[in-house]
Amino acid sequence: MKAMKQRSSADLERATASLLGDRLLDVPIARASGPARLRLGTLLRAACAHPVFAGWPTPVDDWLDEAARLADELADADARCRILLRRAIVRMRRLDLDAALALLQQASDANDAPGGELAACCAISRVRVLVRQQRLDEACQALQAIRLAPQAASASALRQLALGEYQIEANEVVAARAALTQALARLPEELIEERIQASQSLAFVFISLVDLPRALRYLQQARAMLRGAGVWREVIQMDVALASLLTARAEHAGAQALFAEAAELCRAHPQPELAILIDLGRARSSAAQQQGGDAVAACLRAARGYAEEGNLIGLVSMVVFMAGIQTAGKAFPEAYRTLATGLAIARHRRWPAAEAVFRAHIDRLRDEQLGPQAFDEMVARMVSEMRAR
Repeated sequence: MKAMKQRSSADLERATASLLGDRLLDVPIARASGPARLRLGTLLRAACAHPVFAGWPTPVDDWLDEAARLADELADADARCRILLRRAIVRMRRLDLDAALALLQQASDANDAPGGELAACCAISRVRVLVRQQRLDEACQALQAIRLAPQAASASALRQLALGEYQIEANEVVAARAALTQALARLPEELIEERIQASQSLAFVFISLVDLPRALRYLQQARAMLRGAGVWREVIQMDVALASLLTARAEHAGAQALFAEAAELCRAHPQPELAILIDLGRARSSAAQQQGGDAVAACLRAARGYAEEGNLIGLVSMVVFMAGIQTAGKAFPEAYRTLATGLAIARHRRWPAAEAVFRAHIDRLRDEQLGPQAFDEMVARMVSEMRAR
């Protein structure tokens, strides 16, 4: 089978669905017959391959519970450690970060081979949790302390992913590009969850570098894997993010097709917080502009929601989407206000990478679309009007 990175979006979707389908079929077969060790191995492979997302149902918790009972029955210390590690990653994916750290500590304490690949994976996962907690100094020190054996291919790919995630949060976006590219090239096919994460993170990097064609490519890659996994809530979000970026590029046909798919999925899997944005996106830019106040309010509500979830791509895409519509309609004060609000959210969340994106769009509004003098006069008028209220 070819590496996923070389496939089209359709191929990626089929490959993801096929791999997960095989894992899902293996579980009932192993439960029906075979020794306990075979059932344990099957459950662990399925639990590690099946992606987990906050707010979306998953069989992974039940599989891990059953695997834990079998590991105890077999007195398999290695399996116990792997189960604790996977539970920790599941907690991290659900943003239950303190619980994730506690489980990682349990896994490290239970590991009989402290210098092996399993111990390295525990240490790498700890870095990823620390990054999500914005404990960047601790994350950096923990990254530097990780030592990997040359044959630890999976751990090496995961370390590059952790490094890229750290560099994004530390606003080292150019460096993150190299780390995440290496991670995506090396991650095994069965680590679908991490391949999705790497693709989404690379998309954010290219948004930050104002390279929208590459950003779109990696978002499409993530979306294809999510579709293959049947995680429809995340597919809807990817559709909205992709369509928002296409709208900013005036590629309205592609954007409307994605908004239409998102609307259809929303009917099957209701997502009220996205419904208004989908309706907005499907409307013509001129019609959306006539609803400027409602549009801004809806986008900023979604942006704040994405910020609370820790979703950088969602935050940036919503704000850039709205500012793009406003700019196209020559509503420059509104576009500036939207970008400034996004900047304030990013500052509050202490996301320097997101701050950098919004600053770049403000600079573009000033230098390329309005001109420095007109921009400064506009901002001065806005400040004066605020003081007069």
